[in-house]
Amino acid sequence: MHTSEKEITSRHGMNATPAQHRIIPMTPAEERELVIRYAIHNSSYGPLLIASSARGILFTGFGEEEQLLGELRDRFPAALITSGEDPLHRHALARIEKPYSEDTLSLHLKGTAFQLAVWEELLQIPCGKTTSYAMLAQKIGHPASSRAVGNAVGRNPIACLIPCHRVLRSDKQMGGYHWGTHVKVKLLEAEAALSFQSTVNNNR
Repeated sequence: MHTSEKEITSRHGMNATPAQHRIIPMTPAEERELVIRYAIHNSSYGPLLIASSARGILFTGFGEEEQLLGELRDRFPAALITSGEDPLHRHALARIEKPYSEDTLSLHLKGTAFQLAVWEELLQIPCGKTTSYAMLAQKIGHPASSRAVGNAVGRNPIACLIPCHRVLRSDKQMGGYHWGTHVKVKLLEAEAALSFQSTVNNNR
């Protein structure tokens, strides 16, 4: 696990995209004393579990509550997990529904240094755009590590907010998606439509 207290920030100025979320690496001490609050929300893409610590959003996922709670417990076996709303959840849901908004969220993430580097690079993919695993590997300085990058993308704990759905295979095929390929298709279609509408509005 990455143990640095340094907060990794996006490299772009404040605008609608890429995402301006701030990654805060979780330390082992924080993990041992972790208290997580979660709630289930209705989203345009199905039931969505959003979970947070005192420092930020640490998990979002699509699916059934019991299945997602099981994954949450597997990822944070020492945590005290309680059901309850957090104001941060509503901000996260709003950003998922409107990915062009400028809300900035803190993401409190447990991961290795390599995983955190991949997740940070995912934040640089603009809404309405896609990239490939091979391109991601080049971006983080590991061009021969496409498979490892793919594994890190698959372990991304933050659906939508860290946009791993914007990663396709090099042949432009959809590839897998932890939350279901049907969700990935809906996300990309919605973002493509938003991008097109934004371009039309800007050209008026």
